[in-house]
Amino acid sequence: MLSLFRRIPTISAPTIGFLDLTEGEASIELAADRAAISPLFGSSEDSSFEPPRCNVLFLYCHIEPDGSIRGYNRSVREVIRDSGAAVVVVATENSAESYIASTKKQRYGHANLVMVLDRRGDVFPRFFQRLFTEMKRGVSMPVAWVKLAPQIPGADHADCPDTIFPCEAGQLAFK
Repeated sequence: MLSLFRRIPTISAPTIGFLDLTEGEASIELAADRAAISPLFGSSEDSSFEPPRCNVLFLYCHIEPDGSIRGYNRSVREVIRDSGAAVVVVATENSAESYIASTKKQRYGHANLVMVLDRRGDVFPRFFQRLFTEMKRGVSMPVAWVKLAPQIPGADHADCPDTIFPCEAGQLAFK
């Protein structure tokens, strides 16, 4: 029998990593994101080459139309795998077509993956600050997401970045 009261997988004392593969082009956005979001996590690690081992990864990169990461020898799926992150946010704006090409299904590198089309300025870090605060209260990521950005066709959410969110890891919360 299916239980309606299954426990939500929870990450205790989640860690966050920031991987900047833009050669500094995203330094302003990265600094704003780090200032807003890092205080919610037990520890934070930055890198400009190796994916940091973490539970949540913010990835700053330019994705080419063929799906490759500009100037880098790993794919998005390989970065996810190597970081071990359950939540990955590609925090730089890329086209939907590039994202589709970069995230073809593999046997590895699955996560709750957020891909940004439009950061909408300082809306981006505030949205993720609110999302992760909800998750720390035990609300699963998809439920918190829908609470902050109700999934109503055609609705414009001025207080949310424009994103694609394949929720591959499913229900997941923090504590």
